[in-house]
Amino acid sequence: MIKSIALHELRLVLCDRKTWFCLAALHALMGIIFNWLISIYLKDKIIVTTTAYGITEKIIHPYYAWFSLLILFMTPMIATQILCAEKVNKTMLNYQAAPISTASIIFGKYLAVNLILVLAILAVSILPLSLLLSSSLDWGQFIAGILGAYLMLSATLAVGCGISSFMHNITRSNFIIFLAILSFILLEWAAQYTGPYAMYLQHFGLLNPLKNFLSGVINLQSVCYYACISYIFLTIGTWGLNKK
Repeated sequence: MIKSIALHELRLVLCDRKTWFCLAALHALMGIIFNWLISIYLKDKIIVTTTAYGITEKIIHPYYAWFSLLILFMTPMIATQILCAEKVNKTMLNYQAAPISTASIIFGKYLAVNLILVLAILAVSILPLSLLLSSSLDWGQFIAGILGAYLMLSATLAVGCGISSFMHNITRSNFIIFLAILSFILLEWAAQYTGPYAMYLQHFGLLNPLKNFLSGVINLQSVCYYACISYIFLTIGTWGLNKK
């Protein structure tokens, strides 16, 4: 049943022209950022004959960091559209009238959004592969960066879905999801004011585990952190949708 809901949602999203417009705009923006990063790398290489880091660290690392930030701030709109907007438009009643569980609805919609996220990551990963024409990549760091970006954004989408399930106003939903994501990001900054507990609180920052992935380190603790966030907020979303 989850598969059927996910395929239905995916079909609706892919048939919407706004989806392709957003993907095209994202790809164009990432192309500008990619060109800017290459220009900086070449300028540094001319000034300094031996660069301190390789092309993967100097270009791929910040490239996926920028991509993650751009998608991160689009998350409130995406999460609101798949749940809160459907409740506002009364289309959620079609799902609730069917003999399917609330958990299947939440996980099906979340899976569809995840597939769109994978499509976006594959689209923006074409540009870094073009570096193979004139240089070589650190494949370990490249794959770790993609995995880290996916896990972080997937967890962020779960946060948005969990909060959106309680909302009945699109504007309010966008604002609260944005505040929740910003709070997760600022945990790392706030950790410095907690004294001896700083190192523990810092690990709960949303972007902190991503740094390990972008540096080429696949940390099991970071994977579990993002997986736990996804599971907890999807469970909260199921409870919230059941409650309403």
